[in-house]
Amino acid sequence: MSETNGQASGMCAVFGCPLRGTLGSDGAWYCFCHYGKPSVFNDAITRELREKQMHIVLSTIDIWQHFSSFYDAPEAYRAIQNRLIAADRRDLLMGNADCSAHRPGKPIVRMWLQRLDRTLIEATADIGEQKRIASTVPTAPIIGPTHASNFHPYADGAAA
Repeated sequence: MSETNGQASGMCAVFGCPLRGTLGSDGAWYCFCHYGKPSVFNDAITRELREKQMHIVLSTIDIWQHFSSFYDAPEAYRAIQNRLIAADRRDLLMGNADCSAHRPGKPIVRMWLQRLDRTLIEATADIGEQKRIASTVPTAPIIGPTHASNFHPYADGAAA
């Protein structure tokens, strides 16, 4: 693979991003997580992908490398399964969510890849989004009387 700006050919143009560049903009190719985001958030997105989502990233790369077919490489499919199970993400294993509408019950690897991609997009979607601040300030409950029913400011006779 040749390199462009320190990134391997075919990879996202953001430095250090482990995903493939699939969306083009201004002569560069970006992954679906970095595309359309301000560049000030590139490091935060890349850090999320590398530190918390690497098991999914590596699984998507393996699927791409095998051209969405594990017919000749069942060990690669097993490696993806083991990686997702080890990361406690059994919900991302290929299964009923990836069945073909044309052939019900037959899982389609491309649909599985799309589901993994969507999981990465959701994991990085809120990076760079400003969180809404609540307009009310939470307070603790008041203990004791909330008003003095028999209080009169001049009751002690000090003021006339």
